[in-house]
Amino acid sequence: MFAGFSARRRWENDYVGQHAADVAAPTTHEAEIEIKLDARHVNFFYGDFQALQDASLAVQARKITALIGPSGCGKTTFLRIFNRMHDLTPGTRATGEVLLDGHNVLSPDIDVINLRRQVGMLFQRANPFPKSIYDNVAYGPHILGWSKQQISEIVEESLKDTGLWEE
Repeated sequence: MFAGFSARRRWENDYVGQHAADVAAPTTHEAEIEIKLDARHVNFFYGDFQALQDASLAVQARKITALIGPSGCGKTTFLRIFNRMHDLTPGTRATGEVLLDGHNVLSPDIDVINLRRQVGMLFQRANPFPKSIYDNVAYGPHILGWSKQQISEIVEESLKDTGLWEE
């Protein structure tokens, strides 16, 4: 735990990870920093189990940011909130604010399809949605508005090419 902070888990991106209430008035250099994504007091639940508590992070525009920590500490859970991948897992919920260009991605009014076009995720290991193999392959073409015929053709071709058609 970071001294002086109440969050059980808090990831910081240098001084940018601290919010205005946590630090003194910004210097000229700090005032010029553009924040692309600002997660504030995020909590995440798998049913009754709270996996994240009061997590906050500010990410600068056009900068590389890394979340580093031991296995099981909540890094992937935190990242999945940014494009609402948790919506696909029954019984999960996120609270707090995640502002992308000033818009709260956790708002029920957000266009999740458009959000996922803006916030992609690439994992070291396969991380399929909790759906069938067919539905996982069809997901991208479906959100792009492809016809059922086009989706069926690309899914069959893709699964045959990978040896998964019979699965």
